[in-house]
Amino acid sequence: MAVLGEGDVGLFISTSGFTKDAQDEARTQQNRKITLIDLEKFFDLWVEYYPKLEDAARRKFPLQPIYFLAPAD
Repeated sequence: MAVLGEGDVGLFISTSGFTKDAQDEARTQQNRKITLIDLEKFFDLWVEYYPKLEDAARRKFPLQPIYFLAPAD
């Protein structure tokens, strides 16, 4: 967080999640907006926004949906 100045916005992504201390620190920042994104949230955002990207952006990271049947919970 040392690279963020007052009024800055920070986005931190981790594939292994965040410690409670990191979550508390991000939540209690008064002069900075910090968003923590774990792998599950990153995946959800990717699924939601990937179809809305321009073709040039999608070519950088091509994905194909795979549909399957799953048992009801």
